[in-house]
Amino acid sequence: AATPPAPDLAVNAKQWTDKQLFWILQHGVKYTGMPAWAVQDRQDEVRRMVAFVRRLPGMTPAQYDALVAEANPGADLATCTGCHGTDGRGRGAPDIPVLGGQDPAYLLAALQGYADGSRSSAVMQQVAMRMQPEAMRDAARRFAAMPGLGAAPAGDAAAARIVTQGLPRLQLPACASCHAPGKPYPVLAGQRPAYIAQRLRHWRGDETVVDARKSHATMPVIARRIPEEMIDPLARYLTGDAVGRGK
Repeated sequence: AATPPAPDLAVNAKQWTDKQLFWILQHGVKYTGMPAWAVQDRQDEVRRMVAFVRRLPGMTPAQYDALVAEANPGADLATCTGCHGTDGRGRGAPDIPVLGGQDPAYLLAALQGYADGSRSSAVMQQVAMRMQPEAMRDAARRFAAMPGLGAAPAGDAAAARIVTQGLPRLQLPACASCHAPGKPYPVLAGQRPAYIAQRLRHWRGDETVVDARKSHATMPVIARRIPEEMIDPLARYLTGDAVGRGK
């Protein structure tokens, strides 16, 4: 009762530019019940929410339901399938990862990481932190059992060298040293190239910020060592998408 009532976004959001909406969604609004975005380093998630708010005024209830939900009768994965689909393939969205065919131990570790904040995503955090341990294990088993990953690598020779040999002159290790069968890391073959490229660019961070101020976790360091012009060819090669299939 101490905060003003929430505005009708279908009306109120029209007052703001995209830049203003982005700032409001990322930082929240003081003296109201609207908090800042839960994970500040995921500006990609904030941009998606800006796009959603922009679309909201003209959206019908049927369009809203089609956008945020996918029916999954008889299963308890409705929250997951709204984005990842009942087949684990991400409902065709280029920025949603394919989960079908991943190792169940990896998927479980990812959910646990989102729940405790060690993995960065405000969207996934809100889902995972509400899941009981058995529900996490069940979701990991179900998605891992779905088909979806395993395409053979395909692409140019330069990308192949990075995957198999790395770039010693840039201290870039071979992708296959971790992302290979039997390794405790995510399967990339069959993943969407747009998703891989997006994640690599996210890990690289803002080009105007010096490396010393960026994350020194494994993947951010590796991503910064990949030449920018090789990110898209590398993503296509890793995912087995030689001609842009599945973008």
